[in-house]
Amino acid sequence: MQHETPPLPGLPLQKAFLPPEATLVAVGTGAERWTDRAADRACLAPSSAAPGLDAWCGPVGPRQIDWLILDGCGDALAVLNGAADLLRLRRIDFLQFDESEAGGQLATLYARLQANGYSLFRFADRNLEFRGTPPEDGRGGTHMAVAPRHWNRLFARSQGMFRYKDLFPRHGVVPRGIIHVGAHEGEEYANYREAGADRVLFVEADPATFATLQARFAGNSDVVCLNAAVSDRAGRARFSRMSSRQSSSLLEPTGHLTVYPHITVDEVIEVETRTLPDLLASNGLAPEGFNVLAIDAQGSECRILTGCGDLLARFDAVVTEVSYAELYEGSGLAADVDDILFAHGFDRVAETSPYHHSWGDALYVRRPG
Repeated sequence: MQHETPPLPGLPLQKAFLPPEATLVAVGTGAERWTDRAADRACLAPSSAAPGLDAWCGPVGPRQIDWLILDGCGDALAVLNGAADLLRLRRIDFLQFDESEAGGQLATLYARLQANGYSLFRFADRNLEFRGTPPEDGRGGTHMAVAPRHWNRLFARSQGMFRYKDLFPRHGVVPRGIIHVGAHEGEEYANYREAGADRVLFVEADPATFATLQARFAGNSDVVCLNAAVSDRAGRARFSRMSSRQSSSLLEPTGHLTVYPHITVDEVIEVETRTLPDLLASNGLAPEGFNVLAIDAQGSECRILTGCGDLLARFDAVVTEVSYAELYEGSGLAADVDDILFAHGFDRVAETSPYHHSWGDALYVRRPG
């Protein structure tokens, strides 16, 4: 007699919340069943001899875990202890475990996850319910922790990027002047003014888009517009002009073509690249007039930040687009942006991904002291 294989717990949640290209990581004696048939998606399973997820990620595994499954791990709290850095940095996007994995420590698990900014849900009887506290009704079920960057996309009534009027005061940022690299047509201007910024420098690489930007702010003495492609060095580079201009980039699109197949390369032009310090100096702009750096440059974030060098020390905050999967060739991921800014005295304090799992914005503020 053939026995029907029981369904994998939480599978409907993964199908609802994860894009097909996202990867699962399964820990425990039940990991093999996920690697065998996990909803037709890739699944990694650390060796049982691995010292912990913090030690495994990076050297062996991914630096960002899309979805972590605890299945027969024996001690869920021990797994969280071994993933303390991943949780602190919110590099685990979703974490799933059945109540039986808690070992009687469900309240402790909830508290540990909530202390790192995660929201908790229970999936039982085909219903997903938000849980501010662990349930005590004995119904069991699958528990899911969700990193804060996903809340706006999955559970909010409306989606949108950061609103700086609310975000900056929450983290002690008082904007005097803002440098925005990758300005497009200056859509963020009202957002910056609402937050109290007195001066804005918009930098746009595409000459055609820059013409629209410059015309829009002609006569506005609070705004300076420069046509330049900012990178980590001076030189010449190919620039992919996309059918949706906000997706144009110094880097060749890769995963972006899968996530947004309707956005294609219209043409490739050649542009001159410069570092941000050189751009300011050659235009007679004193760095002291700006204390916030904003980057929306479609994969060039790491190159722009590297090219800033000592200029980064002058900023109180950096808000930048970050990627959690490679959307442009050689772009670097959110963890790579972390590496650069952490080394220059910043902490990452907020993230949001209101439109897609693979990218979003992150706010970094200067570390006290």
